[in-house]
Amino acid sequence: MKRYPILLAVSLFLLASTTGRAQTDTARISAKILSFADSFVKADYYKNWSAYADLVPLSVLKYYGGKEGYIEHVGKFRPRTTSDIEEESPELKVLQMATVNSEWQCVIRQSRYFHKEDKKYHFITYFIGQSIDDGDTWKFFDVSYTTVAKLNYQFPEIFGELAIHEPVILTPEQEAAQQAAQQTAAVSSTAKKGTPRKK
Repeated sequence: MKRYPILLAVSLFLLASTTGRAQTDTARISAKILSFADSFVKADYYKNWSAYADLVPLSVLKYYGGKEGYIEHVGKFRPRTTSDIEEESPELKVLQMATVNSEWQCVIRQSRYFHKEDKKYHFITYFIGQSIDDGDTWKFFDVSYTTVAKLNYQFPEIFGELAIHEPVILTPEQEAAQQAAQQTAAVSSTAKKGTPRKK
């Protein structure tokens, strides 16, 4: 009879250590993702196209005929969301991570601003990341240079469970309206929580 509490204690210890290790691995991998994504963003910002292409998955480069083809493709679309003035650094956030065997994939949300004709626009795009060495090194591509509908052709190894949204450019008016709607929803949600139930 005394064996069961010992077995239970050992089982709980192993479960706790496994859970702790999984959380540590996720935190470590998340930090790696953001480090490589920062390099990806900087290569784009400084127009270091060779370094930029080196951080793109091979299947995406292959779809465009290699590094030069992909760089040429990016060069066509990039000017519509860049400024002639220096902007604040973008905000990067890991939205999702998934793994199969030693391959990891992720979705990152990038939020940044740019100016065109004296107007400030809010640009939100998404990076899809891939690591084939258990999260140690990462490659990315920016969904704003394609469409979500074409992803399976350009990146056929994409995990099905990743939720990817189309990029969006918000005008100052649209952003103000969106923020007002979010504040109204937050106030409404708080009011509902504070309303006493009827008996």
